[in-house]
Amino acid sequence: MPAAIREQHALSLKNACVAFMFAYQQKNVDKMLSLCHPEGTIDFKPLGDAGKGKIHELGKGIWSALIDCFPDIDNTLDAAVAEDDNSVRCQVVIRGTQEKDFGDIPNKGLHFDSDHIFIFRLNPENKITDIQISWDHEDLKKQLGS
Repeated sequence: MPAAIREQHALSLKNACVAFMFAYQQKNVDKMLSLCHPEGTIDFKPLGDAGKGKIHELGKGIWSALIDCFPDIDNTLDAAVAEDDNSVRCQVVIRGTQEKDFGDIPNKGLHFDSDHIFIFRLNPENKITDIQISWDHEDLKKQLGS
């Protein structure tokens, strides 16, 4: 693949991921899901097997709950790097103030600020087919007083 075409392809991959993170920043779960393949999979790594499932089911549920429990949730995309012909690694800082219990984390009204790594895989139509998300879950719980 010529360099110019490879660069254009990498840019279009990154644009899809940036659009996803922007929709997340806007708290627009429907828009986030519209950028994903209906059969796409997700792996919230620190949650083990409980964090593995379909983007349109498990992902939708977790993001909706996060937005509900952390109404001021926000993210900053620090970097988006095309790693190969179908994947992009994004370094993201996610922050928010807890207003409701979230999973096993009781609400104490505290704020978190957490580095996350999102690895997106995309199909030839630039639909997200797989998302892997990693973060320091113990540090997140500590920041929230758990």
